Amino acid sequence: MEKIKFPRVDEILYKETLPNGLEIYLIPNKNVKNFYMTFSTKFGSLYTEFKKASSSSYTKIPDGVAHFLEHITFKMPDGDASDYFANLGSESNAYTSFKVTCYEVYGFDKFKENLNYLLDFVQTPCYTAKMIEAEKGIITEEVKMCEDNPLALLSYSLYRNLFSKYKYTSFVCGNVNDVKSTTLKHIESAYQTFYHPSNMFVIITGNFNHEEALAIIEENQAKKKFDRAPEIKIKKSKEPNKVVKEYEEIPANVEVEKVNIGLKIPLSNFSKLNISNIERDILINIIVNSNFGRTSEIKEQLTRGNIITDGIVASKYITEDYLVIELAAETPYPQRYISIMKEKLKNITITKEELERKKRVAISNYILSFDDIEETSYNIQSDLINYGEVNHDIYDIYNNLDYSKAIDVAKKINDKNMAIVVLKPKNDK
Repeated sequence: MEKIKFPRVDEILYKETLPNGLEIYLIPNKNVKNFYMTFSTKFGSLYTEFKKASSSSYTKIPDGVAHFLEHITFKMPDGDASDYFANLGSESNAYTSFKVTCYEVYGFDKFKENLNYLLDFVQTPCYTAKMIEAEKGIITEEVKMCEDNPLALLSYSLYRNLFSKYKYTSFVCGNVNDVKSTTLKHIESAYQTFYHPSNMFVIITGNFNHEEALAIIEENQAKKKFDRAPEIKIKKSKEPNKVVKEYEEIPANVEVEKVNIGLKIPLSNFSKLNISNIERDILINIIVNSNFGRTSEIKEQLTRGNIITDGIVASKYITEDYLVIELAAETPYPQRYISIMKEKLKNITITKEELERKKRVAISNYILSFDDIEETSYNIQSDLINYGEVNHDIYDIYNNLDYSKAIDVAKKINDKNMAIVVLKPKNDK
């Protein structure tokens, strides 16, 4: 078992890869009483056209199949997996995102039973056509809730205006027609391709013995037979730089207008800056927070002027080829908000003092994050999905951030490819 130290924070990650390809990441924490375990597959809503390397053609599945599969994986021959965990006194859940499906268990006792069953129920496919039909009603209601949610509508409407080829434009759960058209064949194809141990990983954080955890997983997996690890190929689309639609107003269930401004910035803009992807992303986070966060000048200006009702929700997302920055706010004066933000976007910068202050805050938050076993797990998962490895040297990366590089990154953030969505009350005349 590989032992990886996190410098300056006195934390250790234990890593092992089993013969079947399953990757295991363990971070014990004796300062808490509980444990948090996740079993994840690198399969999310984006992956709707794929094939094994040995296949001559791609398999196409409806949007939302990853989420649908997450739902019915809990169905076991003798009942629902969530009932088993509840009887152990534990909590179980799952979620699907653009790139990953994660099954999670949170408990205080019976560690071995929880871990064994987590592995077993995810690796026990017992799907039937009848089961799929029965689940469609439940998922359809979930889809409708997403479609009626103003925050979800605000983000996905923006993605539809930013992207013409990418699957980020579709709800993770798909739409009603996607749910209706999902078949047993779609579910089995997705499971057989993406739920092989070589495409999955286990993360355990909290109060447990790492040697025992590895022994339990090894013993569990040795009892099971798996086909040879498939080489998975995802069909990729070439996304143009130009946005689909620069401005759109949408009637929605809101009382006050909501605005989302999206920037679509090619990652190639940053390729000549001589920085790693993780350093690039950290600097982008700091720069966006400095310019639009809760302590930013623009937020104070908009608040004092009664232009926004709360703060600016500033976020960033890295796609295959683009950096997407979202700047959302609730505002009774949407056009004034847009005008002020456009002016600000012409001058994205950061002072040396602000960079140093943000670095200190980020380092403090990073150290404190290890006290939260769920956040620790999520950070590991995020690294694996976005960078293919765990970044154990984050402290040093933060500490060594260079001001000149921060300025170079800030200069690449521009409004050349921008889309704006405004949600307006349905009764607005």
